[in-house]
Amino acid sequence: MLGLRPIIALLIILFLVLLGIGIVRYWIKSKDVAETIKDRISTWVQEETGGQYSIRIGDIHIDPEKQSIQVSEIVFQPADKIKGAGTVYKFKLQNLLINQVTLSSLLESSLLELSNITIAGGEFEIIRFAKKKDDSIINKPKTKFSPKGLKGIKIDSIQLSQLDLKYQASNKAITKLESVHLDLYGFHTDSLNTSSSNPLPVAGFRLAIENLRTELSDKEYELKAEQFILNGAQHFQAIIKKIELIPTAGSSLEAIAAQKPVQMDIYQLSIPEVVIDSLDYRSFLEDSMIRTPMILLNEPSLTIFNDRSRPPSTQSKIGKNPHQLIQQLIFGLEVPVLQVNNGSITYLEKNKEGTDVGKLRFGSISGNAGPILKGVETKGSLQLDLQAKLMDQVPLNAQFYFPPGATGQFTVHASIQSFQLTTLNPVIQPLARVAIRSGKSNQLNFTIQGSDQGANGKIQFSYEDLKIDLLKEKETGTTSKRPLLSLLANQLLLRTHNRVDDRKAHEFRVREDRDPTKSFFNLIWKTLFEGLKSSAGIRSKDSKPA
Repeated sequence: MLGLRPIIALLIILFLVLLGIGIVRYWIKSKDVAETIKDRISTWVQEETGGQYSIRIGDIHIDPEKQSIQVSEIVFQPADKIKGAGTVYKFKLQNLLINQVTLSSLLESSLLELSNITIAGGEFEIIRFAKKKDDSIINKPKTKFSPKGLKGIKIDSIQLSQLDLKYQASNKAITKLESVHLDLYGFHTDSLNTSSSNPLPVAGFRLAIENLRTELSDKEYELKAEQFILNGAQHFQAIIKKIELIPTAGSSLEAIAAQKPVQMDIYQLSIPEVVIDSLDYRSFLEDSMIRTPMILLNEPSLTIFNDRSRPPSTQSKIGKNPHQLIQQLIFGLEVPVLQVNNGSITYLEKNKEGTDVGKLRFGSISGNAGPILKGVETKGSLQLDLQAKLMDQVPLNAQFYFPPGATGQFTVHASIQSFQLTTLNPVIQPLARVAIRSGKSNQLNFTIQGSDQGANGKIQFSYEDLKIDLLKEKETGTTSKRPLLSLLANQLLLRTHNRVDDRKAHEFRVREDRDPTKSFFNLIWKTLFEGLKSSAGIRSKDSKPA
């Protein structure tokens, strides 16, 4: 039978163990332990950055049972001696929760290993200062760590939410982003070094920004995106979801155009998805340069409306060709290829009487544009090679070339496959009061070379069985056929057939001067239209057979 003494001894040992555990738990929760942790991390930051940065840690609450730590605030900021040189980082993080932490490692281990950190709320700021000739790199001094000194930090994952970002470029331009979500994976301070070529000591990260919005063109337009996602580590891929450019007036394009004092193009753009491959984010942050091998636009849709019943604009559009507009952007570009997948452009124009709207549409647009360059040694050029369907039906190929220079030079070459000419009635009938009754285009090729002064075009157009109806508008707003004038036009003015093997010329050269108040697209259309009229038998003084 067990005696009384062993039982009492066992109870005493159990009491001492419980007392020891209680004391350890109390000690772990004490302010002394919290201050020790702060001192270890603060000293490590000072030594690791050579005194260039410091860190301040707020209240620490330790829960040894759950193996978790809560930190109220962390402030990371640069020392005064490095302000004004290079790129400076500073951040303020709030409400940190550290899970699955071995508490003894906080006090004893030279490598602090943490499983997961969750952060809610904070501010992150990047300031890029202009480079100076006398800027010098502050070398990190060699540090002798004590046996218990902290040499590094390793974290499996960090999740940040409700983070506000602010970036100030060297030209003082400021970009602000709110409510950013950031996930970091495989954080290790072995690669955290002010002179390191790898500024991100992580195996990978995911940056997500919701509901981006900014106003453009004197607040007449709003550019917004539903989501921006940046994934990667050494190589980054950016995905932008549901981009929209819409007028801030909030009305229909037709209503907005009608309120303008003069004729003006009103735009609306939608892009469900943009993919930027291997984005060089350092070039963007440090040099305001977008450098990437490719940008993909998935299903972009552009709608343009112009009201010709309004008075003509007197504002010059010289210098606003696509490649010239690129050179006016505030950031640099080095994009070899811009790829378009299944896009569309719809042009709507109200006639001069204000009674009807013509529609010209290019659907199924695919192809490449590039190189798109600004701020690099070779700049100002742009090439486009596109395939599309005229009125969503007729396949066409078009190539644009804009060489460098200040004179707005361009070359356009296009070929359109065989199609029924009645396909063009939605644009011709409202704007020209002419309806194509019948006709088939067998060949339509054109090359137009132009500049800010004008354009020269070579148009090849062969067709057969062309007949038209001239229209008049009734008081009710509807149109009706002019029988006699239509007969005369078909019999006396137009060529019913203009085949390639006919003796009649089917290739014409035309010259058009540019109206400085119109876009270069208008110059292309005017030049093409003159060539089409000449092919149909309506000659102008500036057109001649090729």
